[in-house]
Amino acid sequence: MHRQSPAIAPVEMTATANNAAAPNHTESDVYPVSFDSDALTTQAPARLLEAPLEEIQPKPLSMQDVLTAVQSSYPLLTSAYLGRDVALGENVTAWGDFDVKLKGESVSKPENYYKNYHNKLSVEKPLMAGGYLYGGYRVGRGYFPPWYGDEETNDGGEFAAGVGVPLLKGRAIDQRRSELFQAELERRRVEPEIRVQVIEFCRVASIYYWDWVAAGMSRRAQQDLLSLAEQRVQSIQKRIELGDLKQITRITNEQLIASRETKLIEAERKLQSAAIKLSLFFRDPIGEPLLPHDSLLPGDFPPPHLPSVEELDAAPSAAIAASPMLAELEWKARQLRIELDYAENSILPKLDAQLYASKDVGGPANVDRTKSPFELELGLYGEVPLQRRAALGKITSTEAKLQQLNAKRQFTTDKTVATVQDAISALQNAKERIYRAEQNVSLAEEALALARIQFNAGDIDVVELNIFEQSATDAQLTDISSKADFFKAVADYRAALNITP
Repeated sequence: MHRQSPAIAPVEMTATANNAAAPNHTESDVYPVSFDSDALTTQAPARLLEAPLEEIQPKPLSMQDVLTAVQSSYPLLTSAYLGRDVALGENVTAWGDFDVKLKGESVSKPENYYKNYHNKLSVEKPLMAGGYLYGGYRVGRGYFPPWYGDEETNDGGEFAAGVGVPLLKGRAIDQRRSELFQAELERRRVEPEIRVQVIEFCRVASIYYWDWVAAGMSRRAQQDLLSLAEQRVQSIQKRIELGDLKQITRITNEQLIASRETKLIEAERKLQSAAIKLSLFFRDPIGEPLLPHDSLLPGDFPPPHLPSVEELDAAPSAAIAASPMLAELEWKARQLRIELDYAENSILPKLDAQLYASKDVGGPANVDRTKSPFELELGLYGEVPLQRRAALGKITSTEAKLQQLNAKRQFTTDKTVATVQDAISALQNAKERIYRAEQNVSLAEEALALARIQFNAGDIDVVELNIFEQSATDAQLTDISSKADFFKAVADYRAALNITP
């Protein structure tokens, strides 16, 4: 549910007065840092009823206010930030395969020909280099059949330790290390993925902001046009009474007022729509949408400045170097190379070496003292899958995925360059249109000034004067649209260069 920002408490103020009170932008206002989070706390609405508007929001809403709100409380971006926690959790999970494992066992046979019991406690630690370490203690008492004689121990029990080491398969890499390394890379891959969304959301928010500014200025232009017709009512009536004008002039002027009021209503609707769209990105610190009030509209656009020729020439290379999408593809490629290393290692035959040592302590279990000597056991254990289709299939699919990534990387590079070139073209075109539009505004205002003189002299009627007034307003609207397009092109250009606000 939308709610108004703290600066939009009910205040009687005309659009013209609001905009006149707003200071003009400077060049640094394109991305200033001025987000007043203190004015947007949850306690703000209660104090708004008492505080004057100018104390709550002393200056117009800047684009940096919106961008700061996007990066701090935009829900979809907040969701993207949580990707870090997801990757961290998966990383911790992968480390879980290297946790120390404590194992216990207790078996008792109180009713049997061979009455006995044995208890066992062991600790096993997987190694990062492959293999494992083992340590344990066990106690076996009673009568054991000859084929289970190893379960019997001396009175003090048996201490044992061992180590297992893979010599071929699993030596350089195994499944546990493969999953761990990929989880580590996933934590890094999340960061460029977040940057992609930050850049895109800020780009869209910037476009919505300039649409809102343009809608406010267009509404003001329509209001000014309506005011011209309203201001003529009394002078026309006086001239009719003096016989200088015909009665039809009054009716014609009233028609102009009705027509211009319709245009003003349409402009008001566009401003409301733009404000609602902007509120999706302009939010308070707890994430609630803030519907910007008309009083927050800036008085004018900041001066339009093109980047230098050197910056434009270096833009494609800079965009490629800063591209989070290319960085994300690189992290994915590294993950696939880990998979490929593991698949290639899986082709090797399994050959593990094990060393096991044990020593019983305490009184002897039997007169032969067979359990008392120190025991050392060395072993090799091998396994060779004859077909190895699982590993070969994994190699084929992983190599194909790497080739797919290479193709995506090439296309992403080409697309990045094309996007930058298109953004530069849009910037230059919009700047040229601003120059032409400003010329048109100047000429239209000059023509309107002459038309007013002729109307006052009785050389033209109100219908002809309306043509000049409408032409001047249309020129203003074109100028507003051109400047809005320029600053939206700036947003596209910064996004194309992968500049994080």
